[in-house]
Amino acid sequence: MTARGRAGVLAVVLALLGALGLGSWLLLRPSAPSVAPQPSPGPTPTPTVTSTPPVVLAPLTGLPVSDPTVLDRPAVAIKVSDVRSAHPQVGVDRADIVVVEPIGVAYTRLAAVFHSDLPDQVGPVRSVRPMDAALLSPLNPVFGHTMAAEWVLDYVLSVGTLDSLGSLQVPADSGAYVVDPDRPRPDHVLAQPPVLVELATTARVPPPAYVVHAASPAQASTAGGSPAASLTVPYGPGWSVRWTYDPASGRYLREQPWGPHETVAGVQVSATTVLVLEVDSVLERDLPVLQLIDRSGALWALSGGSVVRGTWSKGPVDEPFVLRTQTGQPLLLAPGTTWVELPAPDAGVTTG
Repeated sequence: MTARGRAGVLAVVLALLGALGLGSWLLLRPSAPSVAPQPSPGPTPTPTVTSTPPVVLAPLTGLPVSDPTVLDRPAVAIKVSDVRSAHPQVGVDRADIVVVEPIGVAYTRLAAVFHSDLPDQVGPVRSVRPMDAALLSPLNPVFGHTMAAEWVLDYVLSVGTLDSLGSLQVPADSGAYVVDPDRPRPDHVLAQPPVLVELATTARVPPPAYVVHAASPAQASTAGGSPAASLTVPYGPGWSVRWTYDPASGRYLREQPWGPHETVAGVQVSATTVLVLEVDSVLERDLPVLQLIDRSGALWALSGGSVVRGTWSKGPVDEPFVLRTQTGQPLLLAPGTTWVELPAPDAGVTTG
């Protein structure tokens, strides 16, 4: 074969090899993976935030209220007759705080304070006593009563912080007071607290706290106290009140000298806390005047079936009580209604 022929054969072979190499690469090369089309990103959703309404507590009970707007009104304090002929009383079981005032030999009168709950009627209503200035001024309440001796009213109104709306201090046609003809005089007058609130002139703001409440019954000072299933508070010969703990309701039930203390609705008066403050008194013009201003004394506090001892003190007329345990710590009361009993230091208060 000539050199020219060999060159031609070589060219053919190289062409075939090149073709095979290219074909092998095409057969052996991995195919590209298929990619599914992706949706274009949308806007990032905003997380839903559920806000929980804040819990609003009534200042005089420490309990939550379903309608906070009711707390915008002032407190209403009503003087209520407590002699036997005045019973059954109206509305006192719905008070936030009730103060039991000794006003003579062996009988008492109530200063019932309403704020978180305002009944249509309360009574029977009676007159002012000198101690009302010191007991009620810390609350700056609307004050309902059937007037008083001139010197008593002058004293209370001159030293106290009260919006006095007595039965002769409001328009006769206002409807603030009504007469129940079926009740004996002078215990025949009933007050209508909602009307008194509408007539208020100076007391237009909610009251401050009267006592200090714990966040829960378990955190109250009484939670670590001694057992106390009952309490007896004497106010004089033949006049003692008794409180008995009711485990079913977790409250103390009140009894008067003649039996259960029941309202006209048949409800027995009860309290979450019974606070006993021993207070001295002096006679002035034949009326007992409790010594409360710039004074101090001993106390009992009962709730949840337990009792603790301590001390109370009070400064000027419009300052609240300062309550402490025997160790000097602030006395924290269980949230709920409070009744305050004010016997003399030598009255003989007992718990059982």
